[in-house]
Amino acid sequence: MTDNKRFYHLSRRSVLAGIGGVGLASAGAGLGTSAFLNDRETFENSTITAGTLDLLVDYYSYWDQGMAGTGQVHGTQDGSGTVSGVLDDVKPGDSGLLAFCPRIETNPAYLWLCGEITANSENGYTEPEPETAANGDLNDPGVMDGAGELAESIEVTVSYCDLDDDIADDGDDDDANDGFDPSDVTSVAKVWTGTFAELMTAIRNGVPLDGGGAVPGDAGFHAPGNQACFVGSASEMANPCLCLEWHVPTEVGNEIQGDSLSFDLEFHAEQCRNNDGTHNPCAGDGVERECPDCAVDTSATQSPEITVQSTNASSFPQVSTFLEIDTTSGQNGDLTAGDFALCEAGCGQDLTVDFTSEGKQVDFVFLMDVTGSMGGELEGMKTNVQDFIDDVVAEGLNARYALYLFGDDDEEYTGPPAVFLKQDFTANATTFKNSVQNTSLGEEVGYGGDTPEDNYEAILTADNDLSFRTGSQRVMIDITDAPSDEDPDQTIGGLAETRANAVSVLDEYTYFAVSYDVDEEEPDPHQKKELAKDVDGTWIMLGEDMGPILDEIQSEVATSYRVNYTTANPVTDGTARDIVIEISDPDEGTLYATTQYTAPS
Repeated sequence: MTDNKRFYHLSRRSVLAGIGGVGLASAGAGLGTSAFLNDRETFENSTITAGTLDLLVDYYSYWDQGMAGTGQVHGTQDGSGTVSGVLDDVKPGDSGLLAFCPRIETNPAYLWLCGEITANSENGYTEPEPETAANGDLNDPGVMDGAGELAESIEVTVSYCDLDDDIADDGDDDDANDGFDPSDVTSVAKVWTGTFAELMTAIRNGVPLDGGGAVPGDAGFHAPGNQACFVGSASEMANPCLCLEWHVPTEVGNEIQGDSLSFDLEFHAEQCRNNDGTHNPCAGDGVERECPDCAVDTSATQSPEITVQSTNASSFPQVSTFLEIDTTSGQNGDLTAGDFALCEAGCGQDLTVDFTSEGKQVDFVFLMDVTGSMGGELEGMKTNVQDFIDDVVAEGLNARYALYLFGDDDEEYTGPPAVFLKQDFTANATTFKNSVQNTSLGEEVGYGGDTPEDNYEAILTADNDLSFRTGSQRVMIDITDAPSDEDPDQTIGGLAETRANAVSVLDEYTYFAVSYDVDEEEPDPHQKKELAKDVDGTWIMLGEDMGPILDEIQSEVATSYRVNYTTANPVTDGTARDIVIEISDPDEGTLYATTQYTAPS
């Protein structure tokens, strides 16, 4: 170990530059696992205390090349920094497994992962290979010394996993325990799937790992601050490992012949004490901020054919935006990633685009008023909600459902809490319908007192506490017979500012207000119909059929494009960042979408 009283402040670029001659060669697929690691028990401008943290990473690598045989390496790195790997001589049908098992000496710590592809090389052509993008060359058509196709051809699944205790037990009598292979691995939770190139783009600016081996919703990395700590050496509990299963599909052609791939993975530990998990050590102060050239007209205004349905930065530095494109090509799903360009705060971004007419992820949040005034409406609304869920299931949407009950926050009438999570997100429609059916008047939040209810708090609580799926379409259905209010003793800035906060949150949702009509002569801004107007939502009369909700959702789903990217500026600085997306439509010409998100602070 290096002297624990040292302070280290290295940029990613300077760490990666030092890897050069450090390597641990392996046979076969050539997946060597080596490291150039520096102790980083402290980071400048953070609250870490030097001398109380040490990260060790046990690493394991296995590969299977069919008739060419299998191989494996394993070892331990002491410190925090970079683990390097190389893939070459890889053929269609080859596969392998990487496992990284962190051990935190002394104090519990937050753990972060980041990395980059350092080489994705063509290495010339040994056989004829496609020389045009139209014929299959993904990177540099016809350039023998250019970029290869290996990174885009390898499929990867990332999971939290557990490993057997006796993998490297070379001294026992059981030869089966003398090395690492897939039988030593038990998957805990699937985190991410895609190509190797897409994975490295996703983690390029850093993602937090979860010490409990949990994922938000069905999959994905947690948003910074929502992850659990990895336990320290004093704990009797074990930390999960991170496993990367890779394979080259058999349908991949000879475009990868001779290609090679090199990459770096960085693991960073930051103690939990006095930290909240939001600081991203992969984007430390020494990192050179990138601002790629932007070819988009950032002064453009939004085209009438484009509707921005939502912009989601909950998995920052990953950002996703849903667009409805009301053109022939847009509605038919004919637009591809090559038709889109995006700039964030004047900087170009690498993006992926999905047309989501099938298998669209939709996260429904129901907010239900259960105070006494809803006594004549509650049973009918419960039936309407359950019928609506049946319709969603029949349409085959990839849906999850959550239910919050809310009441009156004035302690004179009910006392806290004013908001109660009756059902966290579930994809089981029957489970959710049972939760709705078992909801009762006054449940957990009381019967209320004065007419207004604490609906704004329900909106803000649901947005803050629920774990939405990355890139999902967020839908909030707000059911009440009353306007919103807030306990003045618990409000900073007054009711108007609380409403403004709710409006800001709802910009990321497709919002439906199910409530009574308002007095058109003197409309109350805190009535739900007025709130729906201000967030481009939809109002439905309380007690009426909820069919229009599904109709609108189906329309949005059928014409939605999900634009994903990992921001080139991963700094958690709380800044508002403008996004301009340029769409090249074959019939309508150049179209623009404009939106904004706020980076976490």
